[in-house]
Order: sequence, then C-alpha cells, then structure tokens
Amino acid sequence: MAAITLEPPPHAIELKKRSHSYEEALELAGFGPAQYVLTFLSGCCLMAAMNESIVISFVLSAGHCDLGLDARQVGMIGGVIFLGIMLSSFFWGYQADTRGRKTVLQCALFATTACSVASSFATGFTSMALLRFAAGMCVSASSAIAYTYLGEFCTGQRRGQMVAYAAMMISFGIVYGASISWWILSYDWRVQLTDSFVYRPWRLLFILCTIPGFLVGVAFYCLPESPKFLLSQNRSTEALQVLTKMYQLNNGREKYYEVYELTPEVGVSMTTKKGWDGVRQSLKDQTAPLLERPYLGYFAICCTNCIISFAIYGGFCLWFPQIMNQVLSDTSGKGTVACKVLQGNKSGQNQNDTQCSETIQQETFYYTIVLGFIGMFCSLVLSLVLRRVSSKPVMIFNMAIAGTAGILLQFVTNSYAVAVLFSVEIMFCAMGVTLINASAVSLFPTHVKGMATSLINMTGRFSTFLFSSVVGMLMAQSCHLTFYVLSGLLFLSSALTLLLP
Repeated sequence: MAAITLEPPPHAIELKKRSHSYEEALELAGFGPAQYVLTFLSGCCLMAAMNESIVISFVLSAGHCDLGLDARQVGMIGGVIFLGIMLSSFFWGYQADTRGRKTVLQCALFATTACSVASSFATGFTSMALLRFAAGMCVSASSAIAYTYLGEFCTGQRRGQMVAYAAMMISFGIVYGASISWWILSYDWRVQLTDSFVYRPWRLLFILCTIPGFLVGVAFYCLPESPKFLLSQNRSTEALQVLTKMYQLNNGREKYYEVYELTPEVGVSMTTKKGWDGVRQSLKDQTAPLLERPYLGYFAICCTNCIISFAIYGGFCLWFPQIMNQVLSDTSGKGTVACKVLQGNKSGQNQNDTQCSETIQQETFYYTIVLGFIGMFCSLVLSLVLRRVSSKPVMIFNMAIAGTAGILLQFVTNSYAVAVLFSVEIMFCAMGVTLINASAVSLFPTHVKGMATSLINMTGRFSTFLFSSVVGMLMAQSCHLTFYVLSGLLFLSSALTLLLP
C-alpha cells in the first residue's frame, strides 16, 4: 500500500484538530466501494467454509464403495469436520486477537486448500477421517473470523446489513457445491495412478470445491488488516492509514480525510508477552473478560442461541434433499406430514444398508440447489431489513417464526406446504446464525472479539455434530415430541434475545 500523508491540507490548517474515537473515524471514512469489496471477499471466506461441509456429503455418496466404508464410517467422516471446527475454535480466536484477522484468515484458507487437495488422494477410512478432521480445524477460522474482520470495517448502523450480505455467500456455497457435484459426477472416467489407486470424478470434487477459498486467500494479499485490531495493538498510525485509504476509495482521492488522531479503545491494553508464561497470560487476557459481567451474560445468551440455531439448521439440512424428494413425490390423497416422511426415510435407509450403491438421484442435486437459492433470497431480505432495524428485534422475530413453522409441520398435510415449512424453519435458523454473529461483533470489545465469535460458533458447531448424529434416532422414537421440543427451544432463543442490549 502506497504511503499516505496524514497531514491536513493547507486550506484546513485553521481547523481544530481533535482525537476521534474509532466509530467516529469510521463514520467519517464513509460507506461505499471499500466496504462492498470487503463484504464480497468476507462472504467468499464463508462460502469456502460451506464448500468444505457440503462437498463431503456428495463425495461420500459417490465414493464410499471405493473407500470401502460402511454406514457407520460414512457417518463418522461426515461429522468429523464439525469436530475439527469445534476443537480449533479457541486456538483461532486467540490467534485472531493477537496476530490479526487478515493473517489468520489467509493462513486458514491456504491450509484448508492443502487439506482438501490431500483428501482427494485418501485411500480409506483412516486417511479420509484424519484429513477431513484437519480440514475442519483449518476452516474453523474462515467460518468465524470473517464476521469479525468485516464487522470492524462497518459502522454500527451498517454492520448487521453487511454481515447479512456476506452470509448470502454461504447459501451460494450450497448452490456451487451441488452444481459442481452434479456436473462432475455425471462422468465416469478413471485414471489408474498406481496398481491399487484409481483417480475417479468424486476425488476431483475436493479440488474444485476448494479453489474459491484458495483464490480468496490470494486476494487477501491486497487487503489491509482491520484498523480496529491495529488500534488495539497500539498501532494507531497504521490504523489511520487504512482508514484514510478507505476514505479515498469511498469519496475520491482529491478529498481530504478529517481525522488526524485516533483515541485508543477504553479498557484495552495490549502488551507483548514472551515465553510460555506470556502465552498463558495472553490466553487468560483473551478469555477472562468473557467470564466477567456484563460480557458473561451476553456470551451465555449468544452461545445458547447459536447452539439452538446450528442444531436445527445443520441437523435438518443434512436431511433436506431426501425429505424434499419424498414429500413432493407423495401422491396419496390424504397427503403426508413431516413425521411420516422422516420415519419413512429412516426405514428406507435401513433397507439399503447392505447394498453398496454409488448412484445419486438427480432430485438430490436439484433440491439442494433450490435450498441454496432460498437461503440467498432470505439473506438478501435480511440485509435490507437490517439497514433500517437493529439485529435484536429481527432475531426475536426470526426465531419465533422458525418455532412456529416447526409446530405447524405437525398439522399441515399438503405436500408443498410441508416443503415450504421445512424450508422456512431451516433457513430462518440459518439467518439466526448470521444475526448472532452480527450481534457478537457489536457486543464485545476489540481485544476479545475474535475469541468471542470463535467460541460462540464453536458451541454451535458442536450442537450440529451432536444433533446430526442423533436426529434419526429421535425422529424414529418420538418424532412429534422432538419437533415440539425444538420449537420450544426456538421460542426460548427468541425470549433470551430480549435480554441483550
């Protein structure tokens, strides 16, 4: 980045200089092309995380015979990426708050690419599980820190809106992953690399789905570090240079930025710590504020809301293609209800457990793509709403609607109405995740913001890992009760949000 003069123009010498807070400086930097570019690339980070989650479902369906996997091993590999995300969240949060948002995002994106390329050469259960676990540990950063990075370039008025715009790319990741899989898996070529190793189309999916993340990592070389992070590190001159550059991009280079000094954030004192004792003290500094009032209450509420949203969004999303296929194929005069579909799906799976079939029905790709487009539309609507309304009332309304949809699923018999209600519950929970991250970026101070968003998303990912593993059993044993409990949790989430500032 070219050197930027911080001196006032000659005609402004008479202007009274004063120190500006970060929010004031950000407001004066304006809103425009700089934030839109950052929103797009931050959204691509989120898309890269989704790509790693969605590709494995298609890979396992098409390649489990080559890998010699049974149903139990397929389930373990499908969930191990969430375990990796959960276990590495604390580490990435600490790194983001001490080394920088941009640096962590770049390292994580390149490491994820390496793990995905290596995954395409896995030969069995052990190697695939270890590589997907490693990919989960890497992708954990891009799925959480991207929210923090983007939020620190936006004012409070625009923050929720731009986070929602970025979240559109998560749904686009679903569309991209399903479309690429549909295209690649339509071929049946084979490349004999060794006597015992054959490279088939499903292996290429790993590479094609990780390319967007790699390109974003390269693009980040042209982006600045978060000025709010720089300010928290007592690097105010660098922070001011970034803000000045933003101002010039948004308003034109011939205009002069009115901010010449930044006020350090109250309560933030970052000092360099060396050695193991320094690392332990630094970890304590990054975590302890989250366990103190008032942040403890905010942190607990955000974690609870994230657990509920991720469990329903992640758990049901895995079922969605099969649910849609059976619901829309129902031709009985009486129609069907959600529990009949889910329990029928369960029994249908058991009948085929002994067969090794690599065939994926085209409807699976089609309905997954439809779900992605629905998610993009919902995120677009959410971003427009957040331009005028804060995230708190939207979150309250959002979770209440999702809970209502879950209850109505027990009574609606029209096949298309059931499909719509399933889509509403899943996508409104997905929007809940976006709203929770938007709130977290605003609620916590800069020096613990990365840790807070990482730990909040860690709890959510754990709930996805847990719920996706037991949802089949719960639906088989007590489907109606499960839906009522989940809806009750969504209403609880709506009520808890009332306690946030």
